Amino acid sequence: MPSPTSTEPATMQPDFRRYRATVRTRLALTYSALLTGAGIVMLGIVYLVMRFVPTYDLVASSSSVPASTLAPGTPPSDLESTPDVITTPAPAALTTPASELTITSTDQMLNLLLVISGVVLIVLAVVGIAVGWAVAGRMLKPLQYINSAAHQAARGDLSHRIRLVGPRDEISELAANFDEMLAQLERSFAASRRFAVNASHELLTPLATSRAMLDVAIAQEDSPEERVVFDRLRQMNERSIETVEALLDLAKIDSSSAVPETIDLSDIAAEVADSCAREAAERSVAIRLNLKPALIEAEPVLLRQLLTNLFQNAIRHNQGDARFVEVITRPPADNGGAILEIANSGTVLDAHAVAALTEPFSRAAGRASTASTRGHGLGLSIVAAIVERLRGTLMIEARPTGGLRVVVGFAPTHS
Repeated sequence: MPSPTSTEPATMQPDFRRYRATVRTRLALTYSALLTGAGIVMLGIVYLVMRFVPTYDLVASSSSVPASTLAPGTPPSDLESTPDVITTPAPAALTTPASELTITSTDQMLNLLLVISGVVLIVLAVVGIAVGWAVAGRMLKPLQYINSAAHQAARGDLSHRIRLVGPRDEISELAANFDEMLAQLERSFAASRRFAVNASHELLTPLATSRAMLDVAIAQEDSPEERVVFDRLRQMNERSIETVEALLDLAKIDSSSAVPETIDLSDIAAEVADSCAREAAERSVAIRLNLKPALIEAEPVLLRQLLTNLFQNAIRHNQGDARFVEVITRPPADNGGAILEIANSGTVLDAHAVAALTEPFSRAAGRASTASTRGHGLGLSIVAAIVERLRGTLMIEARPTGGLRVVVGFAPTHS
């Protein structure tokens, strides 16, 4: 099946980049680190000033002698009338309420300052993370719109625009430039499609006229030598018409306006297999069908064209003594969507060559084709475009014993 394609799943390499926290997480941690660092510097300066600059002279508080310290039997009136009785300071623990914090030395005061500073720093770190997370989320929210637009553009939708409103800054300018880029890409792709369609239409008319003239010339010519020449010209003309029609089909895929319908993939596969049975018999290719019901939502015309191109590629690029084309339709393991598998016999192909087969006019043996080779080199390019249009997945790989294996995955129906 030389015109096959290698799809993303077959060529995508695993991502070995080390994990990094999200930008929002890193910004929140940065804000918290800056806030906590500023708090450490400020509290460190306060602590150094409190330790080395002032001179402290702490004096314990005084109070009256408690009644329990008087001599037994001494009336209070004698205490008031005796001038020689001197009140002595009472221990602070006896005069200070339990709810108050008493500092009796400079070291106690500075140690208390360190404890309070540590608690304040912890609170600052937590608050910094929370505030930084909220602020970073608000600042980075416009990037979500840009990321969504980029994702849709990667899937082929160039009509989506961000249209970010707000103050003019770096992010809003990035969004505006991204919208302008999408607009230019959309215009460029539209112009390319229009050119392909118009050129194909312009080429079809003279080619069809040439075919009619060659048919008349062949019918009127009696010389065997000249008939051979006319037959070769007729074959080349027919191949040119097929190529132009394929280019026209390729250009029309994205502009298709047909409404998707719920279709049984196995029915379409059986129908296309029946239409290709005659060509397969002429080339001694056995068609093996293993069709299980699988419902999908697709445009019938595009789906039929997809299967026709796959069948024709599998039949026409088939070699060996026991030539075959095996077709399988089945629902996937999760019972959602459908799987189409087509495998054929043939020559052993290099994996790197298979990776380029979805390019237009690419063949397994090179880009050139001979007059005896039927086909135009666009079959799998059309297949890849249709699969993308149907939001499906396409995987093509070389079979170890020769030939190719094509797997198309379809999304489940919405019903």
